[in-house]
Amino acid sequence: MLYASRKNVCLIDVEAAQTNSTVIVGGLEDAAAVDFLYGPASVIYWTDVSQEAIKRVTWPAASSGSSPQIEVVVSRGVISPDGLACDWVSRKLYWTDSGVKRIEVSDLDGRMRKVLFWDILDQPRILALYPQRG
Repeated sequence: MLYASRKNVCLIDVEAAQTNSTVIVGGLEDAAAVDFLYGPASVIYWTDVSQEAIKRVTWPAASSGSSPQIEVVVSRGVISPDGLACDWVSRKLYWTDSGVKRIEVSDLDGRMRKVLFWDILDQPRILALYPQRG
């Protein structure tokens, strides 16, 4: 299980029934939402509300003892990114922004950004995807 706790993005092995978590990325400003793309080198994405950005890091490289290479994926035009979801089928990144009352989508690297909904929302916070159903 992966979760954000403001200053850290952490991982708990629920199959091992352990209560100790491993800090994947620490020293963050205000991590709010988190999601990931699973693979040989998984990519973990999170929103940082205080820094008004969406960031990512590759894992397990992040836990190899060296400093993780944090990349900013989206920072321009983001005010309060609260929700985040990765579409592993179409390889897209979705997020909510309650500050500008929008739901947006982009490629996994932040390019090809598009506003999906903006005029019918009041402070959108969380979203979930069902990629198999589109």
